[in-house]
Amino acid sequence: MVRNFLSGLGMLLRGFGIVLRSPRLLLLGALPALITGSLLVAAVIALAVWAPDLIAWATPFADSWDSTARELLRTGLGISAVVATAAVGLLVFAAVTLAIGAPFYERIAEHVERKLGGVPEQDVTTWWQDTADNAKVVGTGVLVDAVFMLADFIPVVGSTVVPVVAACTNAWLFGLELTVVPFTRRGLPLAARRALLGRNRAMALGFALPCYLLCLVPLVAIVVMPAATAGGALLAHRMLETEAARAAQPQS
Repeated sequence: MVRNFLSGLGMLLRGFGIVLRSPRLLLLGALPALITGSLLVAAVIALAVWAPDLIAWATPFADSWDSTARELLRTGLGISAVVATAAVGLLVFAAVTLAIGAPFYERIAEHVERKLGGVPEQDVTTWWQDTADNAKVVGTGVLVDAVFMLADFIPVVGSTVVPVVAACTNAWLFGLELTVVPFTRRGLPLAARRALLGRNRAMALGFALPCYLLCLVPLVAIVVMPAATAGGALLAHRMLETEAARAAQPQS
């Protein structure tokens, strides 16, 4: 598992190397990320500013509580709401960035795949298909993060285990989005992509978790998206090679 995790991390690092050596590819992938990243940062800042008023409006039942208990509840809800919004926001960020910059990220993936020998029997997918798949991932993220938001209030566990599980879960969903271009070019829909990443879970997390954590830093996210697209093409190629090797083992 450690070896596979490091292998996934290596794909991301190689992706960084590819785009940093090609300023044109970096610029192509950075422009859509800059637009959506700016909107995401503005939304999170606005929520942080308005959160106290929104939480007070949503919890009128606490008006009659002791002031200490009332403030603890509302502060906890405010923090959880901002964290959950940031988590879902990253999934929205990836989905919108990939939708806006679809032709650019296709170009990056093609550049990488040409070095790997190209895509045999390349499947022609539509912009709507890829965007719809990523919208499903975002919807799943909203439901999952709502659960994690409530779990934050569990004593001890809410401040230790829950953040780690939440980060890994959101990173997993983030990885599903980031690999949409190379896998759909090979005719693999969302269900097949999810199953393939599930069979290579450690490698997928090794790639997606650093991407997710780096994208929490707004300016870094601008560079991460093109690098993740390049790394995602490498990851898809490696996973399909691994699947082919597994399929050949019983025959041999």
